[in-house]
Amino acid sequence: MLKSTGMPETSIYSDRKTFAAAILAAGLLAAGLAGCRGEKTRVVARAGSIQITVDDLAGELDNAPAAYQNYLSTVEGKKQFLDILLREKILMNSAERSGIARRNKEIQKNLRDYRKRAREKEIEFRNGLIVREYLRELKDKDLRVTDEEIRKYFDENKDVFERPVKVTASHILSPTQEAAEAVLRRVKKGEDFARVAREISTDPSASRGGMIGEVSKGDLAELPEFEGNLFSLKSGQVSGIVKTKLGYHIIKKTGEIRLPKQSFEQAAPQIHRMIEKRKFDEWIQRTKKEQKVFIDEQVLASVPVPVSEDPSGEELVP
Repeated sequence: MLKSTGMPETSIYSDRKTFAAAILAAGLLAAGLAGCRGEKTRVVARAGSIQITVDDLAGELDNAPAAYQNYLSTVEGKKQFLDILLREKILMNSAERSGIARRNKEIQKNLRDYRKRAREKEIEFRNGLIVREYLRELKDKDLRVTDEEIRKYFDENKDVFERPVKVTASHILSPTQEAAEAVLRRVKKGEDFARVAREISTDPSASRGGMIGEVSKGDLAELPEFEGNLFSLKSGQVSGIVKTKLGYHIIKKTGEIRLPKQSFEQAAPQIHRMIEKRKFDEWIQRTKKEQKVFIDEQVLASVPVPVSEDPSGEELVP
């Protein structure tokens, strides 16, 4: 136990870095840190074969809390701090000599788990770096969008930018044509669209009654059939069965918001993103063929998925 010094009592570990940092503030190590290699290796304290050098202490320093500066400027304060470090080193040295690291199964298990997690983190970090830098290269090559492409898209879609709108919508996603036909019959008979969506839809938006929020033209470029049907509807109108790569949809347009006219300069960043995304999707499809991607549908269907008590989440519609 530490002597009463006007500071709270502490364990031999909890304030080690705090005390070390405060010693730097008090000036104990200032000369050592600024000096040559010889100064850094000077021994501050030793106990048998154990020694603490100026460099050892410097490696522990983070900050210099003002609350400890006055106390640690005293000889007693410096001794107390060094005693904390010595206790830790003595304890660690004794533990190593005891062979507990070799004979204790809990230590071995925890070390294996730690190494596994560390390796997984390293792989994840490495993959992230590689993908990020490769995407930068792709954007300058395969995904490069020219000013001419942006201007051409703007000129060919002037009505979208001169009379821009956002629509709000809901949908019900079914896995088969037959299931979608049954849904459509129920909706046409006057059943509440949101209630049917909550009951039937296989899309995560089912928990919100099928609502997918606000959509602008181009937002659903990956699902052209869905987007085309949605924007052709009048507010309150329900579509027929719309087939996309996700399945079979019944779409309801719930509202429309008129937006201010956009100039070419205003629209250019949005057009750039749309063209770049389209090029990326095309690149993915080409690369899938080159890499001969294969999916075993039967194995995929057998993979168990945890069932959440709260099925809310983002809808599959991009």
